[in-house]
Amino acid sequence: MMDLDIPTNNPPATGTLLHWMQTGLTQSTTATALNSSTGSTNAFLLQNTKGQAAFAAYLGPSPPARVPLSHRYTQILVDTSDATNANLKVLQTAAANRTNFNALTVLTQAGLANKVLAGNFFNVTNPGPAAATTTSNTTTGSTTSPTSTFVPAAGVSHRASGMLLAIAMVGAVFTSL
Repeated sequence: MMDLDIPTNNPPATGTLLHWMQTGLTQSTTATALNSSTGSTNAFLLQNTKGQAAFAAYLGPSPPARVPLSHRYTQILVDTSDATNANLKVLQTAAANRTNFNALTVLTQAGLANKVLAGNFFNVTNPGPAAATTTSNTTTGSTTSPTSTFVPAAGVSHRASGMLLAIAMVGAVFTSL
């Protein structure tokens, strides 16, 4: 999961931040019923059955009280079932530096750019007001908690197989038809 709207000291310019990178996710073998205000659907949940450690531990969305107050979070699901140890090492090395993370560049370097299975996005907004910044890249002012807007995860119409890499698939599911 990546935040595409990290504040900089030169607004409106923004940077990116990697919030989570997890390998070893596999699809459940049975569908789970999900109910929402728009109806019910069956989904195959992603699981970390082998308990693999994340390449980048999960950081929850929490936009600071700085411009921009609304942040776009992007999630990408990549099939790594054929990935070599060298491919995975590229991901692990890239995940060590969370700031200015560029998913396309990293996936290309890892030889996985053509293995994207699904994507999703959602917005989280800090109600503000936006605080002034200082030269030390800290903020002052409001500590109001952000609010989130839920967008259901992207789905695919077939079951995926093998090991999966989720660059942020919190609550992500594969839907069945």
